[in-house]
Amino acid sequence: MTPLGQILDLRRTRLALLVLALLYALAAGLRTLGDFDLGWQLATGRWIVQHGHIPYTDVFSYTASGTEWIYPVLSQVLLYLSYVIGGYSLLSWLGAAACVSTVALLLRRFSIVGVIFAIVSVPLIAACTPPRAEMFTAVLFAAYVNLLWHYHQTGEGPIWLLPVLMCLWVNLHLGFIAGLGMCAAYVLMELEDAIASPRRADALLRLKKATPWLIATLAATFVNPWGWRIYAAIERQASIVKTHSMWIWEWQGLRLTPAALAKAFEWRDPDGAVLWLMFAASIAVVCALAKRRFVPALILAGAIYVVIHAVRMEASFASVTVVLGGTVLSQTLSSGRKSGTATRLAMSARSGTVAAIVSVAVITCFAGIRSFDLITNRFYLRTPFSFSIFGAGESLWQPEQAAAFVLKEQLPRNLFHEFNSGGFVIWKLSPGYLDYIDGRSVPFGGSLLLRNLSLLEQSLDSAAWSNEADARGINTLLLSMDFEAGTALRSLGSYCDAQKWRPVFLDAFGAVFLRVAPETTDSVHRLEIDCRTVQFADPPATVSRPEQFRYLLNVGTILIVLDRSEEALKPLEKAEGIFADNAFLHYAKGIALNNLGFARDSERELLMSVKLGSTEDAPVALARMYEQDGRYAEESEVLKRAAGQASRPHWLYLMLGDVELRLGHADLALAAFQDAERESPFRGEGYALGAEFRSQIEAGRQRARQSMSGR
Repeated sequence: MTPLGQILDLRRTRLALLVLALLYALAAGLRTLGDFDLGWQLATGRWIVQHGHIPYTDVFSYTASGTEWIYPVLSQVLLYLSYVIGGYSLLSWLGAAACVSTVALLLRRFSIVGVIFAIVSVPLIAACTPPRAEMFTAVLFAAYVNLLWHYHQTGEGPIWLLPVLMCLWVNLHLGFIAGLGMCAAYVLMELEDAIASPRRADALLRLKKATPWLIATLAATFVNPWGWRIYAAIERQASIVKTHSMWIWEWQGLRLTPAALAKAFEWRDPDGAVLWLMFAASIAVVCALAKRRFVPALILAGAIYVVIHAVRMEASFASVTVVLGGTVLSQTLSSGRKSGTATRLAMSARSGTVAAIVSVAVITCFAGIRSFDLITNRFYLRTPFSFSIFGAGESLWQPEQAAAFVLKEQLPRNLFHEFNSGGFVIWKLSPGYLDYIDGRSVPFGGSLLLRNLSLLEQSLDSAAWSNEADARGINTLLLSMDFEAGTALRSLGSYCDAQKWRPVFLDAFGAVFLRVAPETTDSVHRLEIDCRTVQFADPPATVSRPEQFRYLLNVGTILIVLDRSEEALKPLEKAEGIFADNAFLHYAKGIALNNLGFARDSERELLMSVKLGSTEDAPVALARMYEQDGRYAEESEVLKRAAGQASRPHWLYLMLGDVELRLGHADLALAAFQDAERESPFRGEGYALGAEFRSQIEAGRQRARQSMSGR
């Protein structure tokens, strides 16, 4: 054995690395509650406890009331009881426990390669273990992968746990189907071994012993309140995923463009973890194929495929890569040492020892710096769409005071709100107020999600809003003003100027509007406010500095949208004093400065925003600035870089096509329009929303063809 192997095989070193991985997982898992789905899951648990039975139809909305609703409820009851016992803090610790437990299960009978893979995978696991039903799937899938793989390798282990865990899983989350998938993968691995005569007897013996437990595992899926119809819920969920993948971030796939792949070199950015693990899994696939282990190679390749198509599958992908990929690579390295390959490559005993010490030190520093970024909130304040901070408790993004205002004034039903706020509305306002839409999605269908998005982009005085309000009896709007969660924020200025709806409440996190109608006349006259003069207080002294940062950034953004840019600079500068490396902060400052006529300062701020990772807001603003100045070559470069990095680049490609036409590059313009069409989310149920987008593409193509024909 080489000196490196001797060092790495020391039990204390292995144990130290294991502890390091678990501490890193704890730091990543312990965060405030910012998930959009938690609210409706807590509300469901509360409803079951209060009523003493399960709601088999939707009881929370007025848009899908009475529609059959099939969803495992044990997780929601557990979440609610946890809240009753320990409040939001206990829920945060529950999420941390799920993250640590998942990593611990992956490292059961761990190898050094497995520990390294587990440390890399912590951000992926943490992303799937906030306190909500999905976290149970992350933990239980890790248990299934570990249990089945170890049994396949050794013929030992408590295989009887499979049906026991499945009885829980099928009542916790629809992800139980992944457990059945892992059982099927195990059977295929044994059948592959049975084909090879040296391994046939052992494989058939293992399979014979496991078969009763595998059958019991399948049977356990029917131990739920709906019996076999639980599979109908999975089918319905699958039918709506296509729409979700176009509009909801966690169901979107990875865009493996050169610009996106460059994130792998930003070692301090956890977003690169999935790329590192994909690379490791790809190497493991090659090693498995070289050893003629085709089924493990297929499982690893399948895991890569799944995570590319939906980032929500990151935890499952990590589990397969750490356990199967880590074992395959460990066995390959071990074989290399035994064959003398490692000995021939080793320079000397002393250099090998130094290499081992350096390797362990690098791993320790890597996990330590990542943990430091989490504990100091550098990660949360820098990362887009991160609604949490380190610690336990409730996140600050929710429109708490707006909801309290609705309750206090007993404003008319029915409420309209954004998709993101649906869970919050159910939790805070039901049963008095039913919601329009929420993260359950299935009872509503994809069409209502798209209707919700479409309405938020239109004037409140439009016919679409009048028709929707009349058809559904909507008289009150409760809208999030969070700069990331609030999809209505960009339209706040036009909303405040509407004649058919009037603002009655506005603070840093929420806004409330009342419809002008005979039944609301008195309330409108009594409560109406002027958005142009509303004053925002300083952030509460009781909240932490990271929470103050979000508060100030929200206030600054609201003031910009309301054409109060000079006022906006003060809260934005205060926010910068707390944390300066946030891309949206510099974008907001750039817009405010541009509105005030400081073009050079604005460009500096927008360039900083792009440097810090803005892939849509700042690049679009820069492109428009360059277009106004006739700097088309610079505009083209900004749009090209942004389109390569953005998760939804369709509008960026459309803008790029237009600027290439101005530069006289008709062929490049046609290519950009083709890319815009390829990346368009306006497909299926969302087709109708893309009429204007398709019209602009076609108009651009016609101009490009005319330019080419006139040469």
